[in-house]
Amino acid sequence: MTEATLQQMIGIFDVEAVDDGPDGPRRFRGNSFDEGRQVVEGSQMLAQAVVAVSKALPGRTVRTAHGLFVSVADPALPLDFTVTPVQAGRSFASATVAVAQNDRIRSTVTLLLDRPQPDVIRHDQWTGEQVGGPGTANPARMPMQGREVRLEGVRDLNDPEEVGPPVVDAWLRYDTVPERDDLRRALLTQFTGPLSISTSMRPHTGVGTSQAHHSLSTAPMGIGVTFHEPLGWDGWIRYHHESTYAGAGMSHVRGQVLTEDGRLIASFTQDAMIRALSVGGRAASAPVESRL
Repeated sequence: MTEATLQQMIGIFDVEAVDDGPDGPRRFRGNSFDEGRQVVEGSQMLAQAVVAVSKALPGRTVRTAHGLFVSVADPALPLDFTVTPVQAGRSFASATVAVAQNDRIRSTVTLLLDRPQPDVIRHDQWTGEQVGGPGTANPARMPMQGREVRLEGVRDLNDPEEVGPPVVDAWLRYDTVPERDDLRRALLTQFTGPLSISTSMRPHTGVGTSQAHHSLSTAPMGIGVTFHEPLGWDGWIRYHHESTYAGAGMSHVRGQVLTEDGRLIASFTQDAMIRALSVGGRAASAPVESRL
């Protein structure tokens, strides 16, 4: 399988309208990455929904997007996005997006949009512990032409024996950043998916991402993203992941996206499934020895 490129990913985000009703397009179609796992990333569908609603309700910016990934989507088939406005006032608007394949719903997304206003108050700077920065972070094995990923203080996040606190800071740098606002939001959304489950596994000896889909059944079930203004950056950005809970076959991660100088540009949460696979391949509750 050939390595994906940044431009291919941005092109996948840019879903195309397939109708043109009296109030503008409401249905869109897009494709997916095929990573060899026969499943579409939830964060990809969420990113595409951000672009679809931005096209359906022009003149506003997406401020929040919350997706639930209720059924597995096949990357070999196109995805259909149906935008249903709930309310569209002079400032705020809301909508739902149903993501389907073969007339079966695969994901549902709820979005809030508005027209950004001047500051009344503002605080948007990082208040946590200082980190070393991208210059001292370790290269990550997450190949994509046009994107570089480095991990703060982590050599191999997939290794079940590399144990640490349930916190992961990932530094990202893209060769190019889209000029269009909706595609920038989509690009930020996509990376809220890949590392959250690994963050939840990190404190547990003998449990790691390399076991996913082999001895462990893992999947993001819901992602929520809040975009902060102004949404722009140059150079490196940091995804700060913190797993606040893992148990009962689920995990919860909260995160922040920051510029290199510590300005907050987005926040996110992820709820995920982490369950043991039985001999027959079905998910089961995690054994006691795998718990902290």
